[in-house]
Amino acid sequence: MWQTFLSCSQPTHDNGGMLVHTDFPYGIAFDTLNREAAIRWWDTAGDEWVRVNVITDALGHAVGASGTSQDLTGGADRTLLLALRELADVVVLGGATVRAEPLSVPRDKPLVIVSRSADIPAAAIERAHGGITVLHHSSATVPDGVEGVVLGRFTGAAILKAIHALGHRRIVLEGGLALIDVFLKSGVVTEWCQTVSPNPGEQSADVVVPAVTGNLTLMAHDDSGFRYTRRLVNGAPRTSSKSRT
Repeated sequence: MWQTFLSCSQPTHDNGGMLVHTDFPYGIAFDTLNREAAIRWWDTAGDEWVRVNVITDALGHAVGASGTSQDLTGGADRTLLLALRELADVVVLGGATVRAEPLSVPRDKPLVIVSRSADIPAAAIERAHGGITVLHHSSATVPDGVEGVVLGRFTGAAILKAIHALGHRRIVLEGGLALIDVFLKSGVVTEWCQTVSPNPGEQSADVVVPAVTGNLTLMAHDDSGFRYTRRLVNGAPRTSSKSRT
């Protein structure tokens, strides 16, 4: 199934591209300018999944000095993020993340925001051409331009059930840490995708990603010192929701 997407061994800095080298288990490489190759690199998880995609520094800190993940990003990270989003049916973000980083909102992909208060900034609404659905508490009122779904419980299972009811099966959760923790504790995450940045993050225990165990399925690096890992998460469901009662 896997093949070498690019046979040359040097980065293509002159045209803006960069090589991503897969160290385990396949030994392939591809240029970030090759969008189709980046998509094939991700496309290994079938028709239904919940992928967590995070970026951290080497110690697991998820934000930099500005209080956002923008301080950490670089290398091929953005290319791989966009390729993963393209494979997904929907991007999921917590309300606090959207308020802190409105530019994290995808432009052309459906977005689900989990926010008890339904407090969604105008900049995020204007950016999200793919539409926003907010999962919120019954006491909240959604702003204009946003669809709302009331949740009785904010567990990972309840959130996932609501997302499935919207017709989404290939789900990428990008933050924040509290929402990721809720999903992990509910056992609904199928794959953990982590970029490890060479840039230092904010040295606070409050912004460290949860420790995740599971089978390592991929390790890679690029020519800017960014590393990429993927794990199948222990205890996550493996069967289609159509077969579960």
